[in-house]
Amino acid sequence: MTSVIVVGQVNVVAAVTGTDEVNLVVTSLARFEFHVPRTIARVNNPKNAWMFISEMGVDVALNQADLMAHLIAEEMSLGDMMTLLKLRKGQYSLVEEQVHPKAVAANKAVHDLNLPTECVLFAVIRKGQLIIPRGDTVLQPADEVLAVVHASQLAQLADILGRTE
Repeated sequence: MTSVIVVGQVNVVAAVTGTDEVNLVVTSLARFEFHVPRTIARVNNPKNAWMFISEMGVDVALNQADLMAHLIAEEMSLGDMMTLLKLRKGQYSLVEEQVHPKAVAANKAVHDLNLPTECVLFAVIRKGQLIIPRGDTVLQPADEVLAVVHASQLAQLADILGRTE
């Protein structure tokens, strides 16, 4: 049985071929001819990234070179913090980091930490047990902390949970 997808009835079109020209034409047609509400395009050649903008019908441009560069920079700058998920086009991240024994946060209650303003600790995993942190929850060395934090405040959170120099 063959199923037919009608482009004008979908909510998202993702153009992810290996050719930038094809990806740009597909997203432009989807947006302007078929009025698809959201378009995503893969950018293969970084020199073409300037064309993948909303005026050309692209909502989200996934530039492979930029993605790799950001991932490498993030890994180099945030020590042991692991990004699990990007939210709101990369503005926020769901991160996990283990509390280092010499961290600012070690053996301190959550309400005593100077957490970034756009940061929420939402889970602590201690010896395999999930703890929902409250203000009086004391973070212990080796606790795995899960948080949602704004991209501009990732380093500040890493400084609190990670090793102090």
